[in-house]
Amino acid sequence: MRQLLRFALLAAVGCCVSPGRAQSLIPQGAASRYGLTRAWYAQVGSPRVTGTLKHVNYDEGMLLVQSSRGMLTAIGAESGRTLWATQVGPRDRSVTEPAANDKHIVVLNGSTMYVVDRASGDIVWQRQVRGAPGAGPGVSRTHVFVPIITGLVEGYDLEKGADQTPWNYQSTGRVLSPPMTTDLTVSWTTESGHFYVADPAGGGIRYRLETRAEIHSRPASWSPRLFAGSADGYVYAVNETGGSIAWEFPAGEAIYEPPVAIEDRVFVVTEFGGMYCLDADSGQPLWHAGNVSQFVAASPSRVYACNRVGSLSILDIGGGALLGTMPLNGITTKVVNSRSDRIFLVDDACVIQCLHETQLTSPVVYTPPAPPEKPEVKLKPRDPKAPEKAPADSFDQPPAEDAFEKEMPEEPAKEVENPFDPAP
Repeated sequence: MRQLLRFALLAAVGCCVSPGRAQSLIPQGAASRYGLTRAWYAQVGSPRVTGTLKHVNYDEGMLLVQSSRGMLTAIGAESGRTLWATQVGPRDRSVTEPAANDKHIVVLNGSTMYVVDRASGDIVWQRQVRGAPGAGPGVSRTHVFVPIITGLVEGYDLEKGADQTPWNYQSTGRVLSPPMTTDLTVSWTTESGHFYVADPAGGGIRYRLETRAEIHSRPASWSPRLFAGSADGYVYAVNETGGSIAWEFPAGEAIYEPPVAIEDRVFVVTEFGGMYCLDADSGQPLWHAGNVSQFVAASPSRVYACNRVGSLSILDIGGGALLGTMPLNGITTKVVNSRSDRIFLVDDACVIQCLHETQLTSPVVYTPPAPPEKPEVKLKPRDPKAPEKAPADSFDQPPAEDAFEKEMPEEPAKEVENPFDPAP
């Protein structure tokens, strides 16, 4: 029965694109005028059977496609070939975007977490989480982190299965974007303007940044720094191991789109349609392009972005000059791809297409460098005579110049030394 269901899903995923649905396909002639080629296109389910395509994520040469009715599909990012399709949870519940490592893919359907084998698409294990998820999970090499809307983040060992007790990270404010993981840390942002960075193995929260306004987007990373954009109009760069602020950049407008870090550049889109390209080491602006609402992808010579009317803006990566604007009629989703040069476009008829520069027959892959060695975190007992710190919930006054403070979860009652205090 399971094999018959899998066959039926693959048939739905691999059906041909009907003439009526092909109107959003970029003609090869039109693509070539902008130095691009359409590498492939694929029909992934159908709106009537599997629901619309709610989330499409690029991960290590694979597209992870989550439909609104719970079907998870894996597609080869270079071939467009469907690798497998699996129904993950009930069809009538809210599903989050998937997250993956080299062995597992994790999806939340309602309040149930599903861990899926990356190679086969089989469900390895599942369990209830302790609350309503505020966003999709974050996945490291060994663990999965589930953000609960109340501010709790649960951590699970992927190898221990459903029968385990998770550890908790408690944060202030609702968590409405997926956690971001590296080999050294797990980090997330909250609506209360907090940027938390924690030990990914349950060692507690290492430090946090308090900004003047909400943080609505997921942080970004490129070793040795983490990056976050806030509605206060600032971009913050943080040294991942120590927690000190490397630099701050005043963009002048609220930031709701997640920053994108690629090698020595950070791309930041502001509220009213402009994109800054910043030097990742210094925070200095390299260039600014107006009329941009979303980063899409980057090649060694170009940046691709969506403008405010939904067309694809092609920018020179060196100076930000506009090289061309390609209409995207019928395209509803432009996938943010920060790990390769491929451009992935989606329409409301469940058709995905891939574009790339004509001469780049092999993908340009952006792999962050290996992080420095993990620093030791020194703990000291809490002084029972010391006054309790007031909760950092108010943003009427701007934060101190160094707005980071070390803290640990409420349980156990331990405190990490503040990195800016003199050593004892």
